[in-house]
Amino acid sequence: MEKHPALALGQMRGLEKRDECKKLWFRLTRIVNNLEGPNRPLKSWVKYWADKKSTIRSKVQSSGGDPNTLSSNIEKKIWDLFLADDTSKDRNAVKQESHYADESFYNEDSGDQHQTDSEPVLGFEVPIVDIEERQMLVMEKLVKVMGDQANAMTQLARASHVNAQAMERLADASQIQAAAIERLATSFETIGASTHDVRNAIVDIDSTMKRFYSTSPT
Repeated sequence: MEKHPALALGQMRGLEKRDECKKLWFRLTRIVNNLEGPNRPLKSWVKYWADKKSTIRSKVQSSGGDPNTLSSNIEKKIWDLFLADDTSKDRNAVKQESHYADESFYNEDSGDQHQTDSEPVLGFEVPIVDIEERQMLVMEKLVKVMGDQANAMTQLARASHVNAQAMERLADASQIQAAAIERLATSFETIGASTHDVRNAIVDIDSTMKRFYSTSPT
């Protein structure tokens, strides 16, 4: 709308401008429907834009002409770009845009003014730039998804590294425990050998004492 203020203000009239207006609205519909948020047919976006401007204009008028009462930055921007320099011509913007709601504007065969579920059939070729813009939007989304995947892989790699460090510490602890058990087993073996030596010494002493006391006196 910034690039095409005449479209934003509903000032594109005449057969030549009418065709250009169709193409611009078709392009805008494709762009916004490829973004996150509501997905609407062309006719609904035309009405949404007209209602949005009317709502902003009413808010400012009801506040005594003070645009600072607008609740959002986007409303303030719309006011500054298209409604601040309001002239008698712009005050009738809704009336000027009423020809956008004519069924002939959409080239619909059914003539059903309440049919908004399907995309209007327009009597012109889709500009190549629409396909390029759509491809760019798809590429941007793909790049974002790939970036998210890269971040996830980085976090996974960090988690794997932390896990590897934990396993390494566990292996070191197991090795220390094995060495301690080995030293304990060696100590028990040493104690067993010492006990055996003490037992043998006691047996020898006992045997000696028995021989000494059992010898007859001469």
